[in-house]
Amino acid sequence: MSAAEAHIKVPTKITLFGEHAVVYGIPAIATTIPVHIDMIGRRTSSDYIRINIKQGLMFLIRNVEINKDLISVEPDPMHSKRLLSYILTALSVCEEELQIRNRKGGYVIVVDSPLPSGIGLGTSAAISVGTITLCMILNGYIKNEEVNIHRTEIAKLAWNVEKIVQGSASPMDTHTIALGGLRYIDPSRLEAQLINIDYDLPILVGYTTRRNTTADLIKMVKKIKERNEKLFFELLNIVKDIVEEAKKALFNRDLEMLGMLMNVNHGILQSLGVVNNDHNIIAQALRNAGALGFKTSGAGGGGAFVALATSRETQEKLSILAESLGAKIVSKEICFNGVSLVNDYRRPS
Repeated sequence: MSAAEAHIKVPTKITLFGEHAVVYGIPAIATTIPVHIDMIGRRTSSDYIRINIKQGLMFLIRNVEINKDLISVEPDPMHSKRLLSYILTALSVCEEELQIRNRKGGYVIVVDSPLPSGIGLGTSAAISVGTITLCMILNGYIKNEEVNIHRTEIAKLAWNVEKIVQGSASPMDTHTIALGGLRYIDPSRLEAQLINIDYDLPILVGYTTRRNTTADLIKMVKKIKERNEKLFFELLNIVKDIVEEAKKALFNRDLEMLGMLMNVNHGILQSLGVVNNDHNIIAQALRNAGALGFKTSGAGGGGAFVALATSRETQEKLSILAESLGAKIVSKEICFNGVSLVNDYRRPS
C-alpha cells in the first residue's frame, strides 16, 4: 500500500580527498555533514507535479522591472530549469524503475534547504536522493520504516539522475549522501566503504561565492588532460596515493598526516586551475593560524572548502578567522546518517 505523504531529511556532504580524480575512476573520500535538506512529498489526484522550493536554493535573476505599483522579477530560465530538472528526472527514473507506465495523479514536492545550490556540498545529489526516496515511498515500493535497507538502491538510481542531468557524474555524492557517514568511494567497483572512526574529527566546512559551474570546471580539467595525458594521469596517480594514505591516517587518528595530505591535494587542484584566489587567501590565513590542513572541496572555482584543526578550541578560532575573510561556515563536524524518514512531518503547502 502506498503512503499518501512522506517527510524525509537528506544530509549534504563534503569531499575530503579525490575530487576531479574520482570522475576518472580514482577512489575518493567524502563524508556527510549535519546540514540537512528537508523534503516532503504527497501524491495528488490531479495529474500535475507541483514543486515548492524554500530557503537557500536560490534562483539567478535575469531581469527585474520596477514601477510605482509593481515589482516584476524574472528568474534565469536555464538556472531554474537545471535545478528543477533533478526533481523531474528523479521522478522519471524512479517511475521507470518501478515500471509505472500510466501514472494516475501527480505529486507535490517541497524542498527546504539551508544551502544555496552549486557550491560543492552536494545539494543536487541530495535532491536527487531525496526525490527518489519520496517517489519510492509514495508509490508503495518502500515502507516508511524500511528506508535504511534500500539506501544502496536509492544511491544507484540517484546516480543515474546525476548522469542524465549533468552528462557525466561520479557515484561519490549520491552514495555518500544516501548511505551516510565517512566513505571511501571506489567508482571502478562501485563500492562505498564506511570508514568507521570512534573520535571527533575537528574539521571546518565552509564556502565562498562560486563563479563557475561544475560542468564548466570539469570541462576545464578535461582540456588539461587532452593537452598532456601523460602528465595528467601521473597527477591522478598521486591523488590515488593521497586518498589511500588519508584512509590509513583516518583509521590511525593521525591528524597531522591528514592535514599534510589535504595541503598536497589542494596543491594538485591548484595546478589543475580550479582553485580561486579567495580560497588561497583563506588557506594561507588558516594555516598561519594553526590549521593542519586546508583544501578546496568539490569542483572548485570558489565554493566549498574544508580545513582541519588540531582541536575544538583551535577550530573555533579558525572559524572566526574564515568568516572574517568572507567565508560562510556551515559545519564543524561530520555525521553518520544517510537519507532518513522524519516521522513528525508537516503537510506540504
